[in-house]
Amino acid sequence: MGGSGSVAAPGLTMLARGEMAERVRAFDWSSTPLGAIETWSPSLKFAVDMVLATQLPMALRWGPELVLLYNDAYAPALGERHPEYLGVLFKNTSADFQASTRALYADLLSGASRGFVFEKLSFKLMRTDRQETAWFTISYSPVPDASAPHGVGGVLISAVEITETVKATQKLRGAEERYELAREAAGVVGAWEWDVRANKVYADARYAELHGVVPELAAAGLPVEAFTPAVHPDDVERIAVAAQTSLQTGGGFSEEYRLVQPDGSIRWIYTRGRSYLGADGKPARNTGVIIDITERKAVEAALEAARVDIDLAAQAAGMGRWDHNPSQGLRYWDARARTIFGIPPDAPPSTSIFEKAVHPDDLPAVRAAVAAAVDPDGSGLMNLEYRIVRQNGVTRWVEVFGRAFFERGVCVRFVGVVSDVTERREAIDRLLRQEETLRLAIDAADVGTWDYNIETGDLVWSDRVYAMFGIVDLSEPPDISAALDYVHPADADRVRDAVARAMDPAIRADYASEYRVIGRDDHVERWLNAKGKVFFGPNGNPVRFVGAAVDVTDRKRAELHLRLLVNEMNHRVKNSLATIQAIAAQSFTDAHSLPQAKEAFADRLVALAEAHDLLTRENWEGADLHKVAERLAALHGGADRFELSGPAVRLSPKTALSLSMALHELATNAIKYGALNAPAGRVRIAWDVSAGQGAERLHLTWSERDGPPVTPPAQRGFGSRLIERGLAAELSGSATIEFHPTGVVCQIQALLEA
Repeated sequence: MGGSGSVAAPGLTMLARGEMAERVRAFDWSSTPLGAIETWSPSLKFAVDMVLATQLPMALRWGPELVLLYNDAYAPALGERHPEYLGVLFKNTSADFQASTRALYADLLSGASRGFVFEKLSFKLMRTDRQETAWFTISYSPVPDASAPHGVGGVLISAVEITETVKATQKLRGAEERYELAREAAGVVGAWEWDVRANKVYADARYAELHGVVPELAAAGLPVEAFTPAVHPDDVERIAVAAQTSLQTGGGFSEEYRLVQPDGSIRWIYTRGRSYLGADGKPARNTGVIIDITERKAVEAALEAARVDIDLAAQAAGMGRWDHNPSQGLRYWDARARTIFGIPPDAPPSTSIFEKAVHPDDLPAVRAAVAAAVDPDGSGLMNLEYRIVRQNGVTRWVEVFGRAFFERGVCVRFVGVVSDVTERREAIDRLLRQEETLRLAIDAADVGTWDYNIETGDLVWSDRVYAMFGIVDLSEPPDISAALDYVHPADADRVRDAVARAMDPAIRADYASEYRVIGRDDHVERWLNAKGKVFFGPNGNPVRFVGAAVDVTDRKRAELHLRLLVNEMNHRVKNSLATIQAIAAQSFTDAHSLPQAKEAFADRLVALAEAHDLLTRENWEGADLHKVAERLAALHGGADRFELSGPAVRLSPKTALSLSMALHELATNAIKYGALNAPAGRVRIAWDVSAGQGAERLHLTWSERDGPPVTPPAQRGFGSRLIERGLAAELSGSATIEFHPTGVVCQIQALLEA
């Protein structure tokens, strides 16, 4: 910053001058998506230099965010928004402005369009401390940038003020009216009379002044040769021929020609007069008047130049022009407009031909828009998109811009442009369908989405992401650092590492992570499966992080349950095999014949299978003691032979298996030797639960009655040993069998958590 002279900031040349050039240099561009000036691309720097160096109103919107830059000449168009609008993002402009220009900018940035031109747009501007109406032709042009995704870095907005042209047109209309009145009322600027035979021209002062002659001498009469030097050299021969023809034939004449003034300026003259022949048939007298039409000629030239400019702009933008005089029923379409509407070049323009080209469903709206535009009490403007049907049957979409002009409350002119916007409409329709399809897919998959602007820090969540993080207030702006705080501590480092890898320009990994979060408001633990992608700017820095997340809590719980179930099954299969091995070893002994051993073995396997069936129906989460007893009763004599009594008790899988095998052994012995061997015999199974040290204990009593008299066996069989020894060990309790004469009584005590 040293030195006494002004030094241009890096990237801007000294051609960029004025208030806005200084503001651009002083602006903190690093806080915008454009980044610091020294990081700008050559295309952006060149475009900014061009905008700031010109005295024409120009602006530039750059990048996907359409950041605004403009020059001094453009500033009045912003009114009170200047200078705060320097560096403003498109998304921060008014909703109406975004809605009306979003598609235009999208077409330009995507390379779909080569430019747009809007003519004769009026604006209220503050000039010399008062508001004035000004007219502009606004053009939007794509600015190439090789570093941009589609080769287009931004949009150049140029405003060519045509206020003078519009006013000139209005003045021309007034001049033409004055001209017509002058002709009708013989409004003479100058007059002369030429005595042909005496070669004396008598002229008034204005005629003399325009021809560079002293008025007093002209009034006294001078030869015609005194007046001809003022005629423009290019017009001398033409005027001489016209004069000679009139003199020879007699009658009227009218011509337009130029006069060179003493100061070198040119005046256009309209002359009209009559020649008279003498009695001998020879020229005798020539008289007439002149009107100064210099202003009219200047307006005509300016209007023609403006018309050429407008035609070139319309052609560049692919627009057709139309002109309509409603009061006289006159229409005009240029060649481009006829091509767009599919109207043959030789077809006479008429309202019927135009309305025949409009789609029947859109014709009422078109008629209403035209009527509103030509209404003196309306805005005088028309902007409408509608369909047309060409003579070959092809349907196209067109957009029209029109303006009506009024005189004394009557619309005397309705002009505008038309462009074919079929491709744009089709693109918009495709985009809407794609967005709807995506929305339905996201809804169906219960997906939450996020969009994080890394440069601005703005983070946007969908409603589902709020729910995933347990946040109730959906209006609360999300915060990226706070969101990471909600991640389960055991997963936080892994998530942060995945985010860092995705945002590292040297790695640029796709973000994918499964992790737990703790709901901020509801404190519920959830599993999320998140995938995302980071986008990087031209300078290699991350600028945007978007992604989606799915709540996979149910899946994770199912996976955990499945793992536990598989582990439990492995354990139970091993235990079952060990149990079967023990049953086989005890069943097939020398104490029993082979048929008896096979029968006992089969019965015990059935009991084991029944217990497994019951646990399977309960997903191996345990079994209800009452159901275990009911199942036993159904398999061994029916419910009327058993009396069940006790509270609801939930058994663990291990306890349910062991208790089922024990009750099966008791029931088998009762059928063979005990109460179930007699028709009147009954079995009572009663249980209760008591508090114990560390866990509850189950007390179960099996008692038989009304069966044959019981005598104690000489030796204990497998069933008794299974109950008294195996069951006690399995259930961390005790089991005793007593052989009373009235019936067998078995007492079982078990730790319920065993």
